[in-house]
Amino acid sequence: MTRSLVSVLVFLVFSPFLVAQTANCDLTVRVRTNDERSIETQIQVELSTPQALVATAHINGGESAQFRIANGKIYRVTVSGPGIETVTTSNFEINGLEPNHTETVHVKPAKQKGDEELTSGSATISVSEMNIPKKASAEMNKGLDAYSKQDMEKAAEHFEKAVAEYPRYARAYDMLGVIAIKGSNRTKAREMFSKSIQTDDTFWPAYVDLARMAVQDQNYAESESLLGKVIAQNPSMPDAVALLASTEFANKEYDKALLNVQRTHTLRNHEQFAEVHIMAGKVLRMQNHPEAAITQFQLFLIEKPDSPLVGSVREALASLASRQ
Repeated sequence: MTRSLVSVLVFLVFSPFLVAQTANCDLTVRVRTNDERSIETQIQVELSTPQALVATAHINGGESAQFRIANGKIYRVTVSGPGIETVTTSNFEINGLEPNHTETVHVKPAKQKGDEELTSGSATISVSEMNIPKKASAEMNKGLDAYSKQDMEKAAEHFEKAVAEYPRYARAYDMLGVIAIKGSNRTKAREMFSKSIQTDDTFWPAYVDLARMAVQDQNYAESESLLGKVIAQNPSMPDAVALLASTEFANKEYDKALLNVQRTHTLRNHEQFAEVHIMAGKVLRMQNHPEAAITQFQLFLIEKPDSPLVGSVREALASLASRQ
């Protein structure tokens, strides 16, 4: 459920406020759709005080905007971009002892003419998240903030409060499942992921989380069934396609797996799932396709040059090169 932070170009608009203060808090602004779809557009994130614009960042897709700001002050964030509705958050305060702060802003697709009805399979938000009460949404944001700081107990408390305010909050159940996994409570995790789907059968991240558990249990048929439902409705969800490839590799369905590695590589933010190229390289080497295997290993090195697996991949490349 976590995402890696990507450097963004930030244009600072200096005001007397900034000149007079010491910037000592790292603010991360996460922009998400309500069903965790990739955002296929450039997004503008504006950070303001009640008096003036402080800074502007431009990000793409699943990236996060990062700002260096002053503690003990009040800010708000405005998010806009092609194809999404402009959102301005409520004011939030950075307390004097806070070295890091995360704000999550949920956006909705801009309404188009003729889009009065939501159709199955269209790029829409999940049903349960169309009219979230403000209190529930506030608890969700607090929970995500605590989760980003690795305070799982506090995060769980906020997610529990979110579902108490809004029993149909599929995302909150899913996050409780993620926390249960981290605590090695697989029984509760499965219960929460299943509850998320029961609450909203269009909340695709819960399907992926259940499918991941099924792979760990070597129940490949269940995993493929769950992922098939996701991809049929949301074919551009990279974590679903990458996990399906991994499932097929584990089940020795190599031709299917190689095709899904190719599909993963065409999707936005596919670099997060670069490990599928290692699996593809191993299979292609086993199938006596050394040049294709080399290509897959090289793609991994390009996409994750700082991975701890780089050394073993370079060894595999050297072994293949020595045989040519």
